[in-house]
Amino acid sequence: MHTIPAKDYYVHVLGGPGRRFQPWFDNAAKRRGIPDRDYRVQFLYQPLLDHIKGRTITSNEVKQFMVERLTQRGLQGRRKLQRGWSSKPTYGPAWTGVSEMSHLGLLVNAGRKGSESLWMSSADYLAAGRSVPDPEDCMVELVRKYIECYGPVSRGDIAYWSYLLKKDVDMALEALKKDLTKENFHSGEEYFSFDKDPREAPEPLSAVILPEFDSLMMGYKDKSRFLSQDTVKKVFGRLAAVNRTILLDGFVAATWKRKKNAAGMIVDVSPLRTLKAGERRSIEEEFATYADYQRTKVSVEFK
Repeated sequence: MHTIPAKDYYVHVLGGPGRRFQPWFDNAAKRRGIPDRDYRVQFLYQPLLDHIKGRTITSNEVKQFMVERLTQRGLQGRRKLQRGWSSKPTYGPAWTGVSEMSHLGLLVNAGRKGSESLWMSSADYLAAGRSVPDPEDCMVELVRKYIECYGPVSRGDIAYWSYLLKKDVDMALEALKKDLTKENFHSGEEYFSFDKDPREAPEPLSAVILPEFDSLMMGYKDKSRFLSQDTVKKVFGRLAAVNRTILLDGFVAATWKRKKNAAGMIVDVSPLRTLKAGERRSIEEEFATYADYQRTKVSVEFK
């Protein structure tokens, strides 16, 4: 999940990996007997956007609208399922088009109403008067923003973070080449950045506490710059879990968990290597700052 400013909405949505999912939407629609994308946009999605202009709509209301619309056009609103011995038909999920509309930049999540998500036309949600940019321009801008924030990065890092196809990454790099700085380092692999006046990197803070799914953990394919190979599985767990981490001098040295109690919060620190007394003090000092931020009492326990 990425939280992005509204001004960058089209960059991330139209410039992102949505095109990789389009064949899936097309195949799913074909299996349901629903015509191609142009048909879906013209006769299903645009009427919905006209119907909800200037307001939000719940997921259930989207489903009801789509079922009625498909039925009116002689198409299957809900998928009929077989139940073996039962002669009574059952029905699977309705075609709502929410995912496809989101990837096409037509619909945006606008919060929640109780247990349901709310949806709104992207044109209504964003600043008035904004025109829809070219998707390829958005893709180039997405890669530019990534390199600006994370560079120097390799082609593999860009593809890993953006989930773009290799040919799309190459196209974006070609469009940006006049502004890019290339470096090879000791690995022989090309790394890209926009720093035309290279300076020495600042010294990392002695201890840094990071949340789960932190952008440092998620931003690079090659994690050797901050994490040793033998500890990767202790940070990246099963079912896409990414643990909270603690950096010491720029490298992951421990993971941490928290649990609340009557007195405040207990933090369990699991070192990934032997910690010196000074390193433990640095970690405790950082959690003292964290306690001030949380306005609660935090006790640190090392496992």
